[in-house]
Amino acid sequence: MTDEAESTNSPDPYESELYSSYTETEIIEIQSLMADWNQATYPTLANSIVKHAKKHGFAGEYLRYLRKASNFNKKGARKKLLPDGAIRWNKGSEFLIERNGKIVTYGENA
Repeated sequence: MTDEAESTNSPDPYESELYSSYTETEIIEIQSLMADWNQATYPTLANSIVKHAKKHGFAGEYLRYLRKASNFNKKGARKKLLPDGAIRWNKGSEFLIERNGKIVTYGENA
């Protein structure tokens, strides 16, 4: 087996972190919510979600982060087209960034 083949079969450490401490039912929900996300410039989708969740104050609360992003209500939100083609939605203290109809990140402004 080549090094490349070994690396593609290696478990994603971010996926392990993303799923740790969750029940099987919660992991299924996480995987379902992840379908609405775009990995952007990260090597894996799990890597993107873990990094963004930590950046926005949701370290270790990945399911909560995914739920809040999924529940972001765009009705009445301000929409701004970003230079890279992504769309940023702002509403109250929350924001959501999407690219090609998929979530890139979510956060709450302090």
